[in-house]
Amino acid sequence: MKILCEVQVVNRTTQANRTPRPVKSTLAIGYKQGASDSNGNTKKELEMLLFSGTTKTGTRYKVRDNVQAVHTKFILDGKATIGFHQPAENLLIKCDPIQLKGFLQTLKLGMEGKDAINLRLNIAAATAIPQKSQPQQRMVVSKRSEYPIKGFPRTLKSLTINNSQLVKLSFEICTLRNLTTLDVGGNKLTKIPPELGRLPLTTLQLSGNCLGELNDWCWMRGTKLSQSLRELDLSSNGLTYFPPALVKFERLVSLKLNHNQLTRLPFAIRRLQGLRSLHVCSNKLESLPAAIEDLRIDLLDVWGNCFRGFNAEAAQLQSQRLSASNTPQPLWLQAARAVANYKLPLSADSVPAILIELISEAPKCLCGKLCYALRQEDLLQRVIQPKFTNIKNLTYSREHQIYADVVICGPNCSASQQLKALFALMFP
Repeated sequence: MKILCEVQVVNRTTQANRTPRPVKSTLAIGYKQGASDSNGNTKKELEMLLFSGTTKTGTRYKVRDNVQAVHTKFILDGKATIGFHQPAENLLIKCDPIQLKGFLQTLKLGMEGKDAINLRLNIAAATAIPQKSQPQQRMVVSKRSEYPIKGFPRTLKSLTINNSQLVKLSFEICTLRNLTTLDVGGNKLTKIPPELGRLPLTTLQLSGNCLGELNDWCWMRGTKLSQSLRELDLSSNGLTYFPPALVKFERLVSLKLNHNQLTRLPFAIRRLQGLRSLHVCSNKLESLPAAIEDLRIDLLDVWGNCFRGFNAEAAQLQSQRLSASNTPQPLWLQAARAVANYKLPLSADSVPAILIELISEAPKCLCGKLCYALRQEDLLQRVIQPKFTNIKNLTYSREHQIYADVVICGPNCSASQQLKALFALMFP
C-alpha cells in the first residue's frame, strides 16, 4: 500500500530534524522477499519505505519488532506519528484522514502477522507516487532555440528573455496576467505593444534595445502599469528625449536612463515623488531641472555628462525679451495658478483634467508660482549651480560642474529682480 503525504523525520537521539519542515513524500508498506530457509521456504520481511525529494531512492524501516509507538490522537485531523527503534526516528505524518486510517490499519495487520491484500505489494518494486508538478512561475530564455514553441505558461510571474535577437514583443506575453517581472534587455525591440500597459508589472527591464528609433510610448499610458511599476530600465536605447508619459509613474522607485542621448530632463520630473534612485550617466545633459530638488533621491548618478555654465549673450537676450513682453496670460494659465495658489483639491470631480495635468507637470518659479507659457521667450531660464540638499549620494564627473535650469514667472517677480541684479554684476 502507498499513500501520498507530508512527512517530517525527527531523530530522537540527536533531537534534530532530518527535514526542517514537512516535505511531500510517499509512504509504502509491504513485504520484502528474504533468503530461503532450510526447507526451501522464502522468508517475507515486512518493511516501510519512505520516498521524498531528499531520499528519492527511499529509506527503509523494518516493521516487525521495530515499531516503538504509533500515536493516533489527531487521526481525525489527518495527523499521526510512527516511531521506530532502529533507526531511532519518528515519522510525523500529515495526510488525508481516510487514506491515513487505511494505511495505519494495514500497518496493524502486518504487525499482528496477518496477511492482507494491501500487504501483497512487493516492497522491492515500490516507487514514489508521481506528484503533480508545481505551477511554473519563472522562465529564463537566453537564446532563440529556448523560446517555447507551445507558448508561455499562464502562471508565470517572472520572464527573462535576454540577448535573443528579439525584434517584436509577442502579444502572448502581454496576456500573462500574473507577470510582475519582465526582462527583455539586450534585444532589438523598436516598439512595445500598448497591451503591456495592462499588466501589473513591478519590474521592467528594457535596456539594450532600440526604442529611441520610433519613440512610441503608447504603452506607458496604461493605468495599471503606471500604478504598479517600481523599477524601470531604459538604458542604451538611443533616447533623444525624456518620454513625456513617464512623469505619470508616480510610484516609480528606480529609474535608469544610462547611455542615451538625452540633452535635458523635464521640470515635470517633480511628479515622481516616490523616486529614490535616478541613473542618467553617459548622456548629453547640459543641466538639470531645479525641480529635481523637490524629490528625495537617495542616489543620483549623472556621471559622463558635459554640463555647461552661463552663456552671457543668451542671458542678456532672454532678459531683454522678458522685459519687452506684454503678452497677456491665457485664461487657462490664470485658472491653473488660482487652483494652485488656493490649494484646491485636485479631484476630477471639481477640476478639469487639463488643469490637473498642468498643475502637476508645469515648472514652478523660485517664488512658488506656476511658470508655464506658450512661448519660450516668456520664461526667464537661467543656469545656476544647484545645492542638492535633498540628495544623499551624488555621482558626477569632477571636471564638469553641475548646473540647474531655473524658470522665473515674470519680470516683476522678486526672484527675477534678484537674478537681474546678479546678471548686472556678472555681465556689466
